[in-house]
Amino acid sequence: MDSLGSETSFEVVIVGAGISGIIAAQRYLEVHPDCHLTIIEKDYCVGGVFSKRRLYDDFWTQWTVGLAEYSDMPMERPPEEDCKNDCFRAKYTTEYLEKYVDQMHHAGRSLRDRIQFNIQVQSIEKVGEKWFLSCTDSSNSPVVFSAAKLMIANGENSLPNMPDLPGKENFDGAILHSQDFGESNVISSDTVKHIAVIGAGKSSADMIYEAIKAGKSVSWIIRNTGTGAGFFAPIDLKTPYKNGVEAAQTRIMSSLQPSLLNEDTWWTWFLHSTNVGVGIVKRIFSMLDAEVRKRADYKGRKSTKGFEKLEYDTDIFWQNGTGGAVHHDDFWPLVAENVSVYRDDVKMLSGKTLYLNDGTHLPCDVVLCGTGWKPGIEFFNTNLLVKLGLPHRKEDEPYEMTAKWEKLTLEADEKVTKKFLLLAHPPAHSHRHVQTTPYRLYNSIAPLNDDSILFMNHVTAGNKLFAAEAQAIWAVAYFDKNIVLPSIEEREKEVAAWIAWCRRRYLSNGERGNFAAFDSVPYVDKLLKDIGATAHRKGWWRDIFEPFMPGDLGKAWQEYVGHRGDDPTSSP
Repeated sequence: MDSLGSETSFEVVIVGAGISGIIAAQRYLEVHPDCHLTIIEKDYCVGGVFSKRRLYDDFWTQWTVGLAEYSDMPMERPPEEDCKNDCFRAKYTTEYLEKYVDQMHHAGRSLRDRIQFNIQVQSIEKVGEKWFLSCTDSSNSPVVFSAAKLMIANGENSLPNMPDLPGKENFDGAILHSQDFGESNVISSDTVKHIAVIGAGKSSADMIYEAIKAGKSVSWIIRNTGTGAGFFAPIDLKTPYKNGVEAAQTRIMSSLQPSLLNEDTWWTWFLHSTNVGVGIVKRIFSMLDAEVRKRADYKGRKSTKGFEKLEYDTDIFWQNGTGGAVHHDDFWPLVAENVSVYRDDVKMLSGKTLYLNDGTHLPCDVVLCGTGWKPGIEFFNTNLLVKLGLPHRKEDEPYEMTAKWEKLTLEADEKVTKKFLLLAHPPAHSHRHVQTTPYRLYNSIAPLNDDSILFMNHVTAGNKLFAAEAQAIWAVAYFDKNIVLPSIEEREKEVAAWIAWCRRRYLSNGERGNFAAFDSVPYVDKLLKDIGATAHRKGWWRDIFEPFMPGDLGKAWQEYVGHRGDDPTSSP
């Protein structure tokens, strides 16, 4: 345990010292500097996905300088050799987060002083008005924390989704998830010559690129039973803005999205509720999709290794599968020349060989799994999963509850398809169904039936730091009861509408009801509107066309703090 010693009873406990947990603690302590608060973290360092444990050489951000920071501490621009189109090596986000927890102080203690590292949560239950977290510490000894208020800020990238690989017990090599790639010696080891990477997304692409550069023999395996190959967009696509990430931070670009969160104006009505407007939207995104496919040149490159199998199936607009940014100009040529690509499922492992269902067998020293994540809610029992509106097996909830949500969602779906004509007719696609109910959280943060617990960063919403800070601001106002909430019935309708829209808008990715990759700006606008903030707005022209920056979030926060009568400068 850390300097907090054996103390385990707190007013507020935050689970996770990643991007969301850090800013949630900071914002809460700014208005409650004497609050007895702790952050418990299963790792030995801060940052979550961007912790120093998970770093590797070719891990780059998908956000850009000026947008990759909290509002109260600007990030210095990294050296130009470590920047590409204003994206930069992930290690600078790591350094930024490490510096942040040291610099932010309240009541004489830094944020770092409040973090307890190497604490693994095993189970969480509520007894009376208190939450009890049964954990183990670094020596595997049990420890129980209690809190009146709880924030689950472990996010979407804390519980690895490992594939079931038959014969793994007879495999003489190593099997690693992408979260352990940075700490491993896979790239540096002379004994590792043949690497198989399973998965279609950015983490797979990163590991493959690093393996190629290290001279390894690489096989890329994308299963038939998923949503197919991922898309990879170049970061230098031309926009009227500095880069594509900055363009996505504008309300004009956000208005092109058929988003449930966009304000209802004549412009959004025209774009999404008329055939002419829908035609314009389709044309714009078809041009983007065509450019991405052209850059990759899936069918035009000379390759004898199956490079053409990397072409993604469903247009980028729909976000049906996984994807990411391409940071390296030589990525596609190197993959085409050096990587054997297979669209098949793994049949078994044995010795130092990997077998596919079609009979193909590959020499393999290491299997790297870029296979994504499960919701980080494994420490709640079934009753709490149901009560809190977290994903759970459908058979575990009462029939009446199932019937209610099905009715609400069907009614909402009808409204969604009338409002957004494009979403009424999705393309044919490989659909990945989930075996659980979706998230049923208000604003993707708050349970409908318990106001003492919040879920931070359990939504996919583009720019992670930006969304995390907005959620943190909303969480403070929510816990302080400074938000006028709609009735429970109205909140249920809002949640049902979000679920119905999410499934229509993002297809497979929308199944869990927590995906909003293109909707960061209207999502943050909704959170700030809830707390009555207006200081982030700049007048209609600038509102529409200027990027929504971290500094604007800071203005909204200062406005909120001022309205509640606190001095935001009272905590150094």
